Amino acid sequence: MTGCAVQLYIVQVKRVTASEARRNWFQLLDEVAQGERVVIERRGRRIVVFCEDKEQMGPSPRTPNYRELLQVPEADNADRWSWSWSENGVELVDKES
Repeated sequence: MTGCAVQLYIVQVKRVTASEARRNWFQLLDEVAQGERVVIERRGRRIVVFCEDKEQMGPSPRTPNYRELLQVPEADNADRWSWSWSENGVELVDKES
């Protein structure tokens, strides 16, 4: 084989049945998020699950600023107040009142 370059890649792929995937779905998602490729086999068909490259995903959505969304008076005294649900919406109430 003169003039031919051959590269061989050995890739380990986790293979599971659909039933196994259903039982361990969140564990599989965690493994995929860490870079693992998973093949789910069902009725002779193979479904490959893998995480997109960050470049393909585009910019990530902005994380909301929860301090702006949830404004509470006296956050240092949070153990003194609670939420009260009523027909008018949500109100903060002082537990010690």
